[in-house]
Amino acid sequence: MADAPAPHLDAAAIKSLVEEVVRRIRAGDGSQAAQPASRPGSVADATTPAGRVPLADAVITLAHVERVPAGTRELAVSARAVITPSARDRAREAGITFVRHAGAAAAVASPSRPFVIAQADGRGDATGRAAAIARLVPHAQRLPATGLADVVATLALHVSRDAARGVLLTSRPATALILANRSPGLRAVTARDHAGLAAAAAETAANLLVIDPAAFAGGLERACADFAARPTGPVPPELAQGAAGCGCKAHPH
Repeated sequence: MADAPAPHLDAAAIKSLVEEVVRRIRAGDGSQAAQPASRPGSVADATTPAGRVPLADAVITLAHVERVPAGTRELAVSARAVITPSARDRAREAGITFVRHAGAAAAVASPSRPFVIAQADGRGDATGRAAAIARLVPHAQRLPATGLADVVATLALHVSRDAARGVLLTSRPATALILANRSPGLRAVTARDHAGLAAAAAETAANLLVIDPAAFAGGLERACADFAARPTGPVPPELAQGAAGCGCKAHPH
């Protein structure tokens, strides 16, 4: 299996890295290696007002909360920012409150969210299709091909911790769909063509595609790339409130 692609530093990350190095040199502290501010998120050097740190990213994860300065009491995030459950839990433990606003930080583009590619109980060239998706989707990560239950559990962890989206390639899509939608945080959909997947994902604010490569009508890689790039929509109230049922939308064409 091919290794996952190396992380990509965008122009904003490189600029932040250079500015940090220059700042440390001027301060007489060039001994420590700088870390790019946009990995995993943009955090101000000082809190303004006292105890408040602005986060410019559209998705706030556990890693953001873990790297804020000591003494932080508030994290100012965009009015439309998505905050992962693990980030909320860690903030609560640290006595940190999220404050939503529509200021300048909200206008700053955030890095692309992770996209996780998984395989389980596959047939045919599932490994080749997974590699093709990874080449097409930026920030893609590939999981080892293991049992269906283990793969779904790992996908649920990535979604909860990193606000990731993903695709599960399997010859057992019906079983995988039910199993995935039993996992807190996963909203999985399936279909046999690009249009069906797009419609189901938009209706449910899905974060996981379940696809049988052998039964898909074509354009599987493009369907995954479009799903990874799709803006985050609001979760339907029935799903957000944890209504009974799997919360899936399957289109078996």
